[in-house]
Amino acid sequence: LGMFQVFAQYPLRTIRQIQERPLDSLRVLDTLQRTNLSKWTLQRSQFYPETVKVRGVCVVPAKVINFTANGYNFLIADTANKTSWGGIFIRPNLSTGSPDTTLAIQWGALNVQVGDYVELTGYIDEFPAGDPVSATQIVPIYSQPLSILGSAEVPPFVSKVAADFYKGPYPSSGPNGIQFSTGEPMEFMRVKMTNLTVVSYLNPTNGTLNLVDQNGNGFSTMDASKWFTLRGHRDPNSTYTLPPINTRIDTIWGYILTNSGSEAPRGYRIAPLYPGDIKYGVSLAIVSTHRRSPIVVPPDSIPRISVKVAKGGSGISAVQLRYSANNAAFTNVAMTFNASDTTYRGPIPQLAADTFVRYYINVIDSLGNTVKLASSALDGTASDTLRGFFFYNVLNRPLTIRDIQTTPYGNGRTPYLGAVVSISGIVTADTANIGISALNTGGTSAWYMQSGTVPWSGIWVNDTTMVTRRNGDSITVTGSVAENFDVTRIQAFTSAPIVRSTGNTLPASAVQTTGTFGPAAGNGNLNAERYEGMLVRFNNVRVSNIFPTFSDPTEYEVDDGSGPVIVRRDGINRYSNVPGDTINGKTILKLNSNISYIQGIMYFSFNRYKLVPRRDTDFGIITNSVAIEHTPGLPDKFELAQNYPNPFNPSTTIEYSIPNSAFVNVKIYNVLGQEVEALVSQMQTAGKYTLRFDASRLTTGVYFYRVQAGEFSQTKRMMLIK
Repeated sequence: LGMFQVFAQYPLRTIRQIQERPLDSLRVLDTLQRTNLSKWTLQRSQFYPETVKVRGVCVVPAKVINFTANGYNFLIADTANKTSWGGIFIRPNLSTGSPDTTLAIQWGALNVQVGDYVELTGYIDEFPAGDPVSATQIVPIYSQPLSILGSAEVPPFVSKVAADFYKGPYPSSGPNGIQFSTGEPMEFMRVKMTNLTVVSYLNPTNGTLNLVDQNGNGFSTMDASKWFTLRGHRDPNSTYTLPPINTRIDTIWGYILTNSGSEAPRGYRIAPLYPGDIKYGVSLAIVSTHRRSPIVVPPDSIPRISVKVAKGGSGISAVQLRYSANNAAFTNVAMTFNASDTTYRGPIPQLAADTFVRYYINVIDSLGNTVKLASSALDGTASDTLRGFFFYNVLNRPLTIRDIQTTPYGNGRTPYLGAVVSISGIVTADTANIGISALNTGGTSAWYMQSGTVPWSGIWVNDTTMVTRRNGDSITVTGSVAENFDVTRIQAFTSAPIVRSTGNTLPASAVQTTGTFGPAAGNGNLNAERYEGMLVRFNNVRVSNIFPTFSDPTEYEVDDGSGPVIVRRDGINRYSNVPGDTINGKTILKLNSNISYIQGIMYFSFNRYKLVPRRDTDFGIITNSVAIEHTPGLPDKFELAQNYPNPFNPSTTIEYSIPNSAFVNVKIYNVLGQEVEALVSQMQTAGKYTLRFDASRLTTGVYFYRVQAGEFSQTKRMMLIK
């Protein structure tokens, strides 16, 4: 029993689970910045201050990051999440005096080397508490082992741009500043950044730099290693010196962290670690303002591509248009300068119908440096040819929804952005299903249309001339192709929709798993992106989180066991996750409610795919796995009773008492310490609580139930026998 209690006491959490916060919540901090410090919990780990087991591969060993605790700090990375939410800092407790003790060494902090896959136990901390510019970290418990389980591949550096962390010059004004929504996912991850310029010294005594990118976005370094510092913990072999002002940094490699105190308003900073992590160079050219004419290319046309190029620290040697037909090798076309509009222009030859064409712009400066523009992506990857290209299909027919939506590349961008097109389909969401206006900036409005049941067949149609159109109408609309929150849609109609027929059967919903659209499926994930704008159905789900997005009560999560997907309440139905909506006649969905099926339109905003159920018929049969009764009172102390009956099948009762109001978590764990059910996660007033738990979905075995209320925590064992 003692071993089981340890497992239950210290659940195994992934780094992503510990680090990840809803991006919609982080966008609130983008707006607030640090003007309301009470909102600092928006970026705090959802499991703070839980004691957990965590596993990861060492990417930076002890005695390298040496600005605190005399070097008994190291970084580990999540091997399954290599592009975001994948790093965490292991840092000794500084509040108990010097952590540099024989105990820390005996624990094994110095034994862990790069590539070691480790497991350790510690509590989740935020430093500093009370400020949105804080860092999630694990404070190890030295009485629990530090185990090297084997070795693993070290995740590569992630390419980022300054605007991912800070927009505008420092200090910012207006809507710019710290970018929590794109910076927080990179906390304690290793990144690579290019084409920055040293504009001033942040602290010449420490050796830190203020940098800007080619668009004027500010960013700073941090002297968190022994090499890139001028402070007392400097490596005696370090040759680092302050570079001259206006020096261009060709490339900088480092990890992302935050800093407290007077430097907190700078937000996220980069810490280079090793010799060679800063490569100085001459500033590079900037390529922008891509245009293709015509946007939709027929076989009798020669499309012309234009861009603007701003030279960097050296002259421009060549501007090339590089195109490929049907995935053949790329062909170079020299682009010529047009003085009348300061653009460079180049043609792609006339090609046969159904030819697939991809292309990008390649600029070479007089020093041989190259800069690319390969797509219209807005996430800093427009120059990354690994993330895709500009592309189109030569068409000898009208465009379809599938032509507009289909992409082979992981950036989610339509190939026909800005084109005026006519497309046909059946209306699947009218104003009786989704409001004519979105509930908030993260939501969607009517209408949607779909041309079939195969992937890439749905699209958002946003124009007031659709007001008389209803579900089942077969229509043709003419308007411009746009992207809104990276959702492709048709807008700005040039004429009213043409009605082909009415009363048609709607396309069947595509049956999918919730995990396909979960947190790991970022914008452009091809498994998820293909269903954007389509009707999608999930079977046998449970409500896994009532308020996953702190800043947006219109969202909740459901999970079929493959991972959670967000559900939005833009639809016109009677179901709500907000208890107060009972006064509006709503049926309230409770945590762990089971739903036989849920379906709706697949939407996307704030880097998450989201299901939008329309009418009541988009919900199946709803049952609750837990019923809660509250007997008000003022118990003398916290108390957790043994469940009854025990053993049980399939239901049992759990009782506990709390002497004062507190945020209460009641969770069920298996013998490995893995969470299998979350029964309660909410504020509760003083009194006695009785929970009736239905474990029908669990298998026979030993489980543990734990109640946490404020500082109180207790775990008990129970047995399910079927």
